[in-house]
Amino acid sequence: VGHLKFFCNIYKAVVSTQSTGDEELEETYMERLIGLKEMFPPTVRTGGSLVANTTKSSSFWLYNFVRSAIWITTTSAIILALPVAIEVTQIQAADEMKKVRQEKLFAK
Repeated sequence: VGHLKFFCNIYKAVVSTQSTGDEELEETYMERLIGLKEMFPPTVRTGGSLVANTTKSSSFWLYNFVRSAIWITTTSAIILALPVAIEVTQIQAADEMKKVRQEKLFAK
């Protein structure tokens, strides 16, 4: 609550230095937010806080899970598929060389 009063005073100072146009504000937006706290019962505030914290922690967990899953999938694919791809390329190159050699041999 002490921090909120500090920020309210800073906000009042900033608002008071700026011209508001038609009339001066009687209360700041920060004071309005603090006033909203009194509007809801503690059970609603606690429930909202619980939902927000659960959503935040679930989002962090999901992010870390997806990040790990992508890493595992990518590294596994590289480790398992890269040697096979290299071997297939070598076999194709060897077959091509054999074909070229036979063409040269029978061409004469």
